Amino acid sequence: MTQTFVDAAGLAQIDRDRSAMIAEAEGHAALQVLEKLGDDDWRRPTDCVEWDVRTLVSHLVAQCEDNISLRTMLRREIAGRRRHRGKGPIDAHMAAQVEDHTEASGPDLVAEFAELWPRAVQARRSRPGPMRRANLDTGMPTAPRVSVGNLLDTIYNRDLWMHRIDLARATGQTITVGDHDGQIVEQAVRDLALAWSKAPIALELTGPAGGTWLIGSGEPKAVIRADTLHYMRALAGRDPDVALELVSGAESALAAARRARIVF
Repeated sequence: MTQTFVDAAGLAQIDRDRSAMIAEAEGHAALQVLEKLGDDDWRRPTDCVEWDVRTLVSHLVAQCEDNISLRTMLRREIAGRRRHRGKGPIDAHMAAQVEDHTEASGPDLVAEFAELWPRAVQARRSRPGPMRRANLDTGMPTAPRVSVGNLLDTIYNRDLWMHRIDLARATGQTITVGDHDGQIVEQAVRDLALAWSKAPIALELTGPAGGTWLIGSGEPKAVIRADTLHYMRALAGRDPDVALELVSGAESALAAARRARIVF
């Protein structure tokens, strides 16, 4: 059975050059969503429960600024810890990001994103090797530390991808899927496999950007099927009750797949 599945943990981590190509494609796809936002959209709630559409877009702009300027990132890190002591480090940092853009209009934020995202992509690509090899605490109790290189090359693209889905869902836009989406999903499944500590399973993700992977080491004890976008949302904590189909195997494997989380 294992011969029919791709070993997700054995997939190569994406490199900086391929990451930049994916980032360019994802930035273009995100901008298509942003440019369709109308006056009635900015206060709509999103799947990020503390953020409406305008606040989410301000986070995307601030993320670009952090990518471009390490000084800006450090300033917000310090400000977040001082102002939001009850939040974890990541949430505190994002709160500081949003606070820097409270006066900006929605259309202005879209224009800023269009100008800053290409610069952010190149800034991430140019970060030196010693910096990339450093490890960071994600602030998630169940998630392992991640390298700065993984953050720069994988997680920032994944974050924008998921927020594009958030925005499309919040405003009733169609979620478009291109060639690069499959590479983002594949790297997410790789991270899931590297963090997996339960019995091995086969994961079949259906629809565009999907695939079939072995999660864990050895003969899979269960085969689980899910819609690709729905399951990615579940891994990001958006949809913990996502519908998973147990094609064969044990209910315990299904429960483990439903509880799984990775860094977005």
